[in-house]
Amino acid sequence: MAAARLRNEGTPYVLFGEILPNVMGPVMVEFTVRLGYAIFTIATLSFLGFGIQPPAPDWGLQIFEHYALISGGFWWTVLFPAAAIGTLVIGFNLIADGVSSAFEQ
Repeated sequence: MAAARLRNEGTPYVLFGEILPNVMGPVMVEFTVRLGYAIFTIATLSFLGFGIQPPAPDWGLQIFEHYALISGGFWWTVLFPAAAIGTLVIGFNLIADGVSSAFEQ
């Protein structure tokens, strides 16, 4: 940043040319990690009955509705929404890793 000031660069160049490329990777990773936490939080609240209410579609709500069926042998009715939540969060984290790698180069 000091070199840009010595070259008599303006504030927009310093912000968007010097600072933004250096903080974009960590900001994107932090955003996607927090997005994963938010997805887990919404699903947990829906499972506990404090989140999204029926008839709205929600994976946490589907797990709650079918949780009692596990003992009857219908385990897949809980497994698939839980796997969908996990896959979504892992997918967001993989996207964050790819974006972070792209900004490092």
